[in-house]
Amino acid sequence: MEKLIETALTMIKPGMTVSFGGGRTVGRLIRALDVSKIHVASPSEQTRKLCQKLGIPVMPLEQVTKFDVAFDGCDSLDQNLNVLKSNGGIHTLERLYANLAERYIIMAPQERFTAQLNPQVQLTLEVLEEAIPQVLSMVKQLGGVAEVRQSQDMAGMVRTPNGNGLIDCHFDNWSEIDSINNVLSALAGVLGTSYFKDVVTDALLATDENVKHIRKEDLK
Repeated sequence: MEKLIETALTMIKPGMTVSFGGGRTVGRLIRALDVSKIHVASPSEQTRKLCQKLGIPVMPLEQVTKFDVAFDGCDSLDQNLNVLKSNGGIHTLERLYANLAERYIIMAPQERFTAQLNPQVQLTLEVLEEAIPQVLSMVKQLGGVAEVRQSQDMAGMVRTPNGNGLIDCHFDNWSEIDSINNVLSALAGVLGTSYFKDVVTDALLATDENVKHIRKEDLK
């Protein structure tokens, strides 16, 4: 993974405004940076705490008009660079940052890159608590199995930074994920889904000995 960090570093230039998502790989990238020459922001509380520990100023999103680059991870990535960002549970916030990025760069092990999205990775929805029963019912109508994500630390459901619940949706495969996502994201009370279609511009995929860089424009 060291080459992955080295490759990511070459994409960050002095004066840039850069968004960093969550996760250990992003944390290692931040530790390797000369952050005195860039502006930093993050949708991840974990990453913001790391920056605070390292004495790195973090810009609030409302002060940002664009990110030159944004780095993030994913749980599954397909051949068209569509991704599922399900396990972290902060995808609604991550989408706000991604929307402002000129280059939205996913860093991941190569095994997460497959022809179709991995059906073992769920589609996750951020949902207002009052809307949860309706959303669960719709997932069932679509042929899926849904469950409210429960907290392992305390009784009750996991809550997002916005105070909402997370619903994990499982289907046999993701061949129809576009239509499934469209139906579910249109329901009242669904604030965001973990499926990012046509958002990623670059993937940095770590192999045992090297890094594979896939650009969206090279796929056309």
